[in-house]
Amino acid sequence: MSVRVALVGCGRWGEKLLRALSENARARVVAVADVDRGRLARARALAPRARLVRTIDEALAARVDAVLVATPAASHAELALRALEAGADVFVEKPLALSAAQADRCAARAAALGRIGMVGHLLRYHPSVVHLVALARERRLGDLVSFSAARLSTGGAGGGARSALWTLGPHDLSVLSALDPSPLVEARAHLSPGGDHVTLAARLESGLAAQIELCSSSPTKERRLRLAGSARVAVFDDVRAPDRLVLLDGRDGRGAAAGALAGERDALAPAGHELEVPWREPLSVEIEHFLRCVEDRAPPLTPLDEGAAVVRVLERVEATLAPVEARAAAAG
Repeated sequence: MSVRVALVGCGRWGEKLLRALSENARARVVAVADVDRGRLARARALAPRARLVRTIDEALAARVDAVLVATPAASHAELALRALEAGADVFVEKPLALSAAQADRCAARAAALGRIGMVGHLLRYHPSVVHLVALARERRLGDLVSFSAARLSTGGAGGGARSALWTLGPHDLSVLSALDPSPLVEARAHLSPGGDHVTLAARLESGLAAQIELCSSSPTKERRLRLAGSARVAVFDDVRAPDRLVLLDGRDGRGAAAGALAGERDALAPAGHELEVPWREPLSVEIEHFLRCVEDRAPPLTPLDEGAAVVRVLERVEATLAPVEARAAAAG
């Protein structure tokens, strides 16, 4: 039996979610809500049998099992809570909320009501990232030493460094927490002189050092991850080779002599070689996972608790940006 789904928000990303839902036999899209009539008209082509409505309350009236929220981030928490209170399971695009208090409330309410709550940390469902996390957890790279990422977009997001922190930052922070769940000891951010780049630096209790570069107005698009361990380094470039990881000698990661872990030489590609990963569109994987969780009443890979944890880090890091911005404003 299909999961009766409502989509709230059918903008640029919401339309992609609607397409993925329409292609999945587990889903039956019964309602699409958006305040923009033009967006609703475009939704008709993807969901010809769905009710096209303006509000979440009208969507919930269609007797839905689950609601997907893809509105602007400021409304995520409010709409998620409304869906939960109505008895629906929820999928919320990242970030879950714009404050830790709101995010924690969503996670707590889903747990109290026994509802499935999932946040759209899409990168966690990318086949190559799933493989990278598996390599790390199986200690195929050795002891983790450093994590670096660059997520640069070409003007689509807009809004400057703070916008990049909240729109792009959740991707890499969710991956970092999957690679190493130990608590943050230190986290701070630095703005570029022009104010359009933000670099996030963090250190975990385990000793893992992380650096994440974010920009929503870059002249080039970059989507790179680099995870250095004591034995090997794994590099992922989602723009140039989304279906593979490059494995390097550990010495290429931190200048120390290292090789493959004992007994695992045959389990990985030789150092300096590419490791191919079977490809499937991450968005399709993510939507399939949510629908299965709804059907099976199983906890999702990226629950609302994880979404709340990421929001807490974003809030903490943003606080370190504020004095820099204040000084720049005063100087200008």
